[in-house]
Amino acid sequence: MNILITSAGRRVKIVEYFKSTFEGSRVIATDCDINAPAIHFAHGFEIVPRIDHPEYIEVILNICKKHDIKAIISLIDPELELLAKNKSKFKNEGIQLILSPIKMIEMSFNKYDTYDYLNEQSIQTVPTYMCLNEVITLLDDNKLKFPLVVKPAKGSASIGLFIVENREQLIEAYYKFENQIIQPFYKDKEFGIDVYIDMLSGELVDLFIKEKLRMRAGETDKSVSVHNNKIEELIKNTINKTDFKGPVDIDCFEYKGEYYVSEINPRFGGGYPHAYEMGCDFIKYIHQNLNGNTNQLYDGYKYEADVVMMKYDRIKIMKKKFK
Repeated sequence: MNILITSAGRRVKIVEYFKSTFEGSRVIATDCDINAPAIHFAHGFEIVPRIDHPEYIEVILNICKKHDIKAIISLIDPELELLAKNKSKFKNEGIQLILSPIKMIEMSFNKYDTYDYLNEQSIQTVPTYMCLNEVITLLDDNKLKFPLVVKPAKGSASIGLFIVENREQLIEAYYKFENQIIQPFYKDKEFGIDVYIDMLSGELVDLFIKEKLRMRAGETDKSVSVHNNKIEELIKNTINKTDFKGPVDIDCFEYKGEYYVSEINPRFGGGYPHAYEMGCDFIKYIHQNLNGNTNQLYDGYKYEADVVMMKYDRIKIMKKKFK
């Protein structure tokens, strides 16, 4: 079963994991940049326009026909919604999309909608505000305190994120971009949880908890594996009250001994290689689902705690063939 990994970017390890698991199949990668490292580690690659190009979907469909692709997985947030909206076009060609329902994708891509949804489901999440005047009133009433976090409601990789220490900084950061959200700084510790939900049964199959020790460009650069029953129960409750499918990346903050869901990304997270190397093989679960088989239900941690992952740079040298 040939598989297409779109918007591969820097995710070299993800491409390598798919090649290893889908042995005997071809793994093709796409990106809009010929210098995206991950595409050069696939069996083959195609350069595509940006996802906002009006013919992007047709380009992807033609690539699928060219390489006899039977399944597609995207590695970036903005493309998930685009693929989901065109799901019927791919289904008509016998191509499976490895992603969550569009309702969940749309909710998770807007951080205020995520807060609103989780709050309605009584899932402990970081308080989130969109109205600057409301926040100022809460500050005046001592119901909020600095520092605060200001960031775009729709964004990724920590782009446009500001930590503000006073009212002047708050106002300046709020008007930097449109559709900003404001949150209290709930971050004694930060955790990333890699989750796999069976695409057929909708049940939790596996989860991996890591404490983030160092971040770079919005991705986990160094982390340590953790066993934490409170976080485990929080994530299980979150999965039970949502409708995600496949690989999901959940961010969680510890603050004064309590745990709060911060973000949900319905895709592989940048720190997933830690989970894979510790035995949480989501690629195998995907392979099972694509072949029409359900995976075993989650029954506890499959990994050892207190093991550190450290990313380091790799270099690939190649002859330039494209301008």
